[in-house]
Amino acid sequence: MSERPAKVSYDFIDLNPAQKGVFGDNVIAQLNKHLLVFPSPDIPVVDLTTANNDLKVKTQQALSGDKEKILLRDASEQAWNNLFRKEAQYVQRIASGDKLIIVQGGFHSTETEVQPQPKPNQAVVDAWGNKAKGSIHAEIEPLANVKGIMFVASTIPTSVQTMSIKNKQLRISGDANIQLEAILGTKRKVDFQGLNSGTTYYITAIGFNAAGPGDMSNTIDVVAP
Repeated sequence: MSERPAKVSYDFIDLNPAQKGVFGDNVIAQLNKHLLVFPSPDIPVVDLTTANNDLKVKTQQALSGDKEKILLRDASEQAWNNLFRKEAQYVQRIASGDKLIIVQGGFHSTETEVQPQPKPNQAVVDAWGNKAKGSIHAEIEPLANVKGIMFVASTIPTSVQTMSIKNKQLRISGDANIQLEAILGTKRKVDFQGLNSGTTYYITAIGFNAAGPGDMSNTIDVVAP
């Protein structure tokens, strides 16, 4: 019975940030060691090195427990995930089922795991006040690979409140008096109701699927009628 073609394992995505730094060091070292095997990586090794070093620094800084530093680490980890996932796809393409070549690229191999579903792309949101008092309409452009959408209306800009999703949990940091409304569903058009008339709300949206949430959308500020 012939051996099944090997695939790159994506188990590195489940490592904690500190472990990802060590894993990244090995991938970078192996790619540099086997330049003839991997002559033109989709993600240049210098870019992997920058992302890996950034994650290691921010992971160390986050040990202080400071919320802002933790959020910076989380953002760095997301960027790391995206780059190393793309490099894993490159290594798998070059390996063409060869387990040894996968190992030479610094990744683990598996005969059963398939490439995970990609996360949704960044949503593009638009929003405006409805005729009804305290009502704001929000919608996103059509988004591929999306199973659900979360719309958020907040009285503090996203850049200030620093909203993020980690381990399927919505995290908010900022003013304790923040007013936040969230609508979770499958439709790309929603209406917020019962908002405070005359108050400015900052509207954002995030698409998600089984692979997790995509990047947070742009922010639109709207005064509730």
